[in-house]
Amino acid sequence: MRISRAPDAEAVKERLVETAAKFGFTSIFAGRVPAVHPPLSPEAVAGNVLVSTMPKDWSLRYLERGYLFRDPIVQLLRSKWYPFTWAHAYDLGAERADVEMIRGEASEFGLREGYVVPIGLLGGVQLAFSFGANSMDVSPDELGTLAFATNIAAGQLLELTASRSNQGEARLALVTARERDCLAWAAEGKTDWEIAAILGISVSTVRKHLASTREKLEAVNKYHAVALGIRSGLLR
Repeated sequence: MRISRAPDAEAVKERLVETAAKFGFTSIFAGRVPAVHPPLSPEAVAGNVLVSTMPKDWSLRYLERGYLFRDPIVQLLRSKWYPFTWAHAYDLGAERADVEMIRGEASEFGLREGYVVPIGLLGGVQLAFSFGANSMDVSPDELGTLAFATNIAAGQLLELTASRSNQGEARLALVTARERDCLAWAAEGKTDWEIAAILGISVSTVRKHLASTREKLEAVNKYHAVALGIRSGLLR
């Protein structure tokens, strides 16, 4: 996947935008979900943003008017760790006045529908990638592909923007042949059950190998581990 080979953070963002565009999404907003409640300054909110191609006027309005803490999408993110559509969040929003206001104003900027991919990190930190469009005509399989690409991009962004010690080769040397095999099949999109069947081992053993690999590579999740494996040459 091209995202996994991006040389820098800007290239990761560009390639994620390109991938999203293939599925009809015109805008992306991604960042850390704040753990604190208002008051939170627009500057503090902006500091949590990783990627934004949303219309500038809408982004400014969203931040300046404090919509972050009234948005039903953000509220749902605090309890849901799986991808969901904007429509689903709007349907569940408790404050109907806020739902209709934010939904209506976003529509003014051509953002009527969308899809959100939450990504949980170590320590309870959560990232979220929100993809917007005027209309959404995407199959479940295509949304799954976008979610997978988003996880790869998130891992790459964290890897490229974090200040990490130069111990990559030492970490790679710790990965066993069987762990590499499990990671390689995961990179091919195989489930834990499928990997177990291919390698002739139990599902629990596959999960232990993948967990060990994530720890050795200092990856935040399986997709991040795959990205690190590809970038480092561990996976070819």
